[in-house]
Amino acid sequence: MFDAETLIDLGLSSHVISIWQVFLYIALMIPFLFLQRTNVCLMITYLFTYYLAFLIYWGELIATAGSLVPFFLYTFSGLAIVVLYVAASFYNRPEEKIRAQNPQR
Repeated sequence: MFDAETLIDLGLSSHVISIWQVFLYIALMIPFLFLQRTNVCLMITYLFTYYLAFLIYWGELIATAGSLVPFFLYTFSGLAIVVLYVAASFYNRPEEKIRAQNPQR
């Protein structure tokens, strides 16, 4: 359909995603999909799309802004979501703790 040369001729060179990035995403997803770790798969997908959004859209915007404030806001919000995800993954509800201690119920 569209190859890289056609996109570059159209001036859409910033929208070309490197194939190694896609292979890295697939290589990270496959083991967790086989282990049925859907939460980890969702986090990998979130981080991949967050990175691509930065690479495609925000990189040019920050370069033209001349300030690092948008970069720090973007980075802080992404890291805050990852930290909240990690904190939530270690949280066990009280009912789950009781069931784990008394498997008869």
